[in-house]
Amino acid sequence: MNTISGNSTASAALLGSGLVVDDAITWTKGEVLGRGAYGTVYCGLTSRGQLIAVKQVSLDSFDPDAAKKEYSHLQGEVELLKTLRHANIVGFLGTSLFRHVVSIFMEYIPGGSIASILHRFGPLPERVLALYTHQILEGVAYLHLNRVIHRDLKGNNVMLMPTGVIKLIDFGCARRLSFLNHTASSSSGGGDLLKSVHGTPYWMAPEVINETGYGRKSDIWSVGCTVFEMATGKPPLAHMDKMAALFYIGARRGAMPSLPNGFSDHAKDFVQISLTCDQRLRPSADQLLKHPFIPPCA
Repeated sequence: MNTISGNSTASAALLGSGLVVDDAITWTKGEVLGRGAYGTVYCGLTSRGQLIAVKQVSLDSFDPDAAKKEYSHLQGEVELLKTLRHANIVGFLGTSLFRHVVSIFMEYIPGGSIASILHRFGPLPERVLALYTHQILEGVAYLHLNRVIHRDLKGNNVMLMPTGVIKLIDFGCARRLSFLNHTASSSSGGGDLLKSVHGTPYWMAPEVINETGYGRKSDIWSVGCTVFEMATGKPPLAHMDKMAALFYIGARRGAMPSLPNGFSDHAKDFVQISLTCDQRLRPSADQLLKHPFIPPCA
């Protein structure tokens, strides 16, 4: 293990955890928690004895232009994370740049991802499914209220605390919309739609595949796919290869699969309306929070 120090660009107290990081974060690198297209996440132990998650990205030292572009991308992710404070969104602690390596310090979530929970325990019973879905929606509703769309919601990017609290992670694809407008599809040329393809095929909405714009409602489709994933162990159309699934969803000609028998009518309806092909008819996160599948707040 090696120790790296860096100056943090922000310091924050995490919601409900009591974890506070000073302007200088000194930490020791531990095991790899995950790898993705945008870097590697490690477990870290701070000089105060606190466990944190550290996302590290190595900038290309041989290509200044590429390094500048990557740094700008990371800067965008950090600027978003700095503004987000919610119980169902991973807490941001700060950043550092040391020898061409950018480190983003975040709250450590020891329960792992929902995808790993499904691998360990199998599909979730409906009661747990509803509890987790409620919290995912609370996080998504908060993002959308703050004009942020996640653009890569799936089981791998939904984390679980040992206490049963859900946290949304990985804002590498996220973007802030330019206009506060809850009907993202109201105009094809509006600033509320982003015309770029991001996400993972099995969780991608038709309008994303067809490049007709990505708005808040595209996150709702991904929520529906993630609920299906939690209920069955796999996302919709997982029996198809990626390209076949892309064509099927993009063509909008075939119905999306429904939850299997054994789930309540409320659960089936929740997934069905979340996977409405026309995003103008797809419900918002706030509307879904009032759906009878979602348990009332304790």
